[in-house]
Amino acid sequence: MIATILPSSMTFHAVDYNERKVSEGVAELLEMKNFGFIGQIDSYTPDQLKQYLTKYTYRHNQRIQSPQFHLAISCRGNEYTYEQLLDIAHQYLKEMGYGEKGQPVLIYAHHDTDNNHLHIVTSRIAPDGHKIDHNQERIRSQEVINRIMGESQEQRASETVKKALEYRFSTVNQFKAILESSGYECYDRDDSLCIKRDGHVMETLPMTTIQQHCQTFEPDEKRRKQLRAILRKYRDMTADKEELRTLIKQKFGVDLVFHGSKDKPYGYTIIDHPNKTVLKGGEVLKLKELLQFQPREERLHRMDEFIDAMLEDNPDLTTRELNRMLRRQFGTHISKGRIAYGEEFIELKDYQVETFQANDRKAWQQEHPLEQKNTVSHHSSEQHPSKPNRHNMPKPYISKEGSRDQNREWEVNHKTNYDEVDDEQQSSSIHI
Repeated sequence: MIATILPSSMTFHAVDYNERKVSEGVAELLEMKNFGFIGQIDSYTPDQLKQYLTKYTYRHNQRIQSPQFHLAISCRGNEYTYEQLLDIAHQYLKEMGYGEKGQPVLIYAHHDTDNNHLHIVTSRIAPDGHKIDHNQERIRSQEVINRIMGESQEQRASETVKKALEYRFSTVNQFKAILESSGYECYDRDDSLCIKRDGHVMETLPMTTIQQHCQTFEPDEKRRKQLRAILRKYRDMTADKEELRTLIKQKFGVDLVFHGSKDKPYGYTIIDHPNKTVLKGGEVLKLKELLQFQPREERLHRMDEFIDAMLEDNPDLTTRELNRMLRRQFGTHISKGRIAYGEEFIELKDYQVETFQANDRKAWQQEHPLEQKNTVSHHSSEQHPSKPNRHNMPKPYISKEGSRDQNREWEVNHKTNYDEVDDEQQSSSIHI
């Protein structure tokens, strides 16, 4: 695990850096906390984020010269999921003094290297106006990351192994797949299985113990058909197997563990965590069929189906949540009822626009209960618009009007020196 404190700044230029990555389709905004109304209803711009951070900072403290705090947290490969990295980031910020209520924080997930990593941008000023302690920052940061990563690692590994033994699996390799889905490496040594993480062996398990838990069983046919339908549906919504794997894990708690090289897997295993069962992937959906992903252009022109499917899974889906998916898959976003795609626009259906407006309003009211008391009462009775029959509707309309992508406009004539905040720069790296 590496924690890198990147250069500070007067202008919060780390926002430009991270939003440039978003616009290139190699990053996504995972979390925006305590930024008022920005991004609640419509999309945001990098300038809005920087202006908010600047006003927040100098409203509380006018003496600070370089208020930006910019941190990168990275792991080896996909040893930790982005959800796990997010948990680590929250704990790190709290222990370093950046976790107070009201602290504006941006957390981005970057996908431009082989290592899962996050970038965090916030102000060095706390909500009560004091400057967050930066004395011996590198030393304290080292201590914090060591403490987070070292806390009960062996105990956690032991608990993971114990839970894995509760699953139904038929081979030792399937048991290994359960542990690998939790971020562990497994290898045989003598008559034992060594379970490794962060370069250290956390647990050693006799092979006889694993073999005693192996069992022959017939998978539930109803569940197998359900998983097959899920894989086919979300295969057509994603660009590659890694994106499919992430989406299936997030939505259904099901892991896909691929075997072989990254580009040419020869098979895969399904870890059905909700049912504590391990299945041979090929018995659910053949690998060749699983990897038949739709071209980007085809998925783009079926955008109405994609959005309908997302709303079917989550009727309360907000514009921000959908934009996160769109940025990851297409490097674009929704703004003013349409999706920007290069110099063209895809118009959303009226019922989709109305649904997102109602969901955004509902989400805002839930996040701002005090302000809600002052809103017009009829807003609280918003109902989801009824969805017309999609089969009788035309395909998405694409209009050519010149790009108005707000997330790209700021790049023109901007003089930010991105070399100062490059991913590879190790101004203060902490390894463990």
